[in-house]
Amino acid sequence: MKTTLLLILLGLAKFASSEYTILNGKHLIVGVQDAELHLNVERNISGHITKIDGVAFRTLVDFANRYNFTYSILQVNDTRLEKQSKALPGLAYYLQNGECDLIIGSLVMTPDRYALMDFAEGYAYSSVVILIPMPESSDNGAAIVLPFQFSVWIGLLIVIPLTAVAICFSIEPVNRMTQTDENVTIDQPVVSNKIGRFVLTTRFAFSQMMRILLNQGAYFPRMRTAAYFVVGSWCLGALIVVCSYNSLLISYILGSSAAEPLVDSPLELARNSNVQLIVDKGRGAELILLSAKIGLYKQLGDKLRSQSKSNCATRQECIDLVKSGSYAYINTKLVAINFIDEDYIATGKCNLALAHQTESIPGSFAWALPKRSPYTRLFTKGFMELHEAGRFEFWTRVYQKKYTNATYCLNEAHKRREQRNLSKSKTKITLNNFSGAFYVLALGYFISFVCFVRENICFRLNRYNQRQKKNNVRRKALTPKATDNHPPERGHKLAPKIFAFRFVLSEHKERVLT
Repeated sequence: MKTTLLLILLGLAKFASSEYTILNGKHLIVGVQDAELHLNVERNISGHITKIDGVAFRTLVDFANRYNFTYSILQVNDTRLEKQSKALPGLAYYLQNGECDLIIGSLVMTPDRYALMDFAEGYAYSSVVILIPMPESSDNGAAIVLPFQFSVWIGLLIVIPLTAVAICFSIEPVNRMTQTDENVTIDQPVVSNKIGRFVLTTRFAFSQMMRILLNQGAYFPRMRTAAYFVVGSWCLGALIVVCSYNSLLISYILGSSAAEPLVDSPLELARNSNVQLIVDKGRGAELILLSAKIGLYKQLGDKLRSQSKSNCATRQECIDLVKSGSYAYINTKLVAINFIDEDYIATGKCNLALAHQTESIPGSFAWALPKRSPYTRLFTKGFMELHEAGRFEFWTRVYQKKYTNATYCLNEAHKRREQRNLSKSKTKITLNNFSGAFYVLALGYFISFVCFVRENICFRLNRYNQRQKKNNVRRKALTPKATDNHPPERGHKLAPKIFAFRFVLSEHKERVLT
């Protein structure tokens, strides 16, 4: 029994030693796929790789020292696994043709990729985050129209003129409106007088109705029994409308004006039709969402397929779309943090933030090897040992220290989120809460100024017309009329000047008297 157990232990030891020495003295050709923090690749103008750094590269160096193998970098200008064009056939092409032994980075495992290559699982674990515009605090200008729905406002716009017409007919019966006025001349048609009376009375009724609606009181000089009924009904209706509006307006005025995020979770993003989803073209996030069959990722994939603009080819394009205010970008946390850091460096302010809730990625990131590669199991075990020793987490923290700008922006977004949560229980009244009233006041000032200018222009035009009429009458009075018995005398050559002097003198006397 002891002999059998000893043989088993010796066999396991031999198997373990042979597995660990399978890479001893080997040389691997390594392909690299760029990934934020995990693998930062620098290339020259021709696309030749000049420098590599990141967590994945440190892991490769550690494995090379542990398992005693050497490596060289595959010098191609391809940055994706899948084919992009004839000139860029994809890293998977080199892997299948035996030109590459290993592809490092943070690769996403999908069913389509499993059919072409093997994966050494367990390299890294992450969660899906949503990159959104930085929440901005806004004023409460819209609170003035929020208490009523759009249909209520439309109803008021229809009821007010109809009620004004009803009051008009109650004050001025039809038989009175058809009567001619004593001041109407013979050549003026009766129809125009009737229409003018109707317009004036309706305008008067409309202005008094608005005064009632604004709690300013009203005045109706001539009242009939029917007018009492119509005006009383309007007063009762206006009282109900004003009380309802004021009671609802308080809740909107006291409502929080704190910063509201575009979306706060992946589930909200999937259900909100007003927010568009954007991902990197041909990258892991797009592949995961489009290949998902059930659950939240299936909903996000359906949303992605239903949009006309669903992916971005460059990093800057993704950032610009998110900053536009209607797009949310989905990717791993490290990629999103890198976006925030780069945008802060470029603009000098925090324009981007992360949604509060995240979603874990199914499975893990991996490295890719050829189908049925003897090294797959060894690399998987190596990843487990690195995580157990804490070395992978240590390297990650070292590289995350350079994202100080992103940390500042994330802290700023956290403060605004806490402020919003606090405002739900305790409301602090500021001028932003009453901005709608100031907008209405500014509009009233503008309308008053326009009316003031209009009245001045009309007054000056009327005074000018009256002066012209008086001058014409005086000219006619001073001009002698010619008859058959008394022909007009030939005026003196100074007559025009004397007449002009008299006209100016009369104008001066008139101004002195007025």
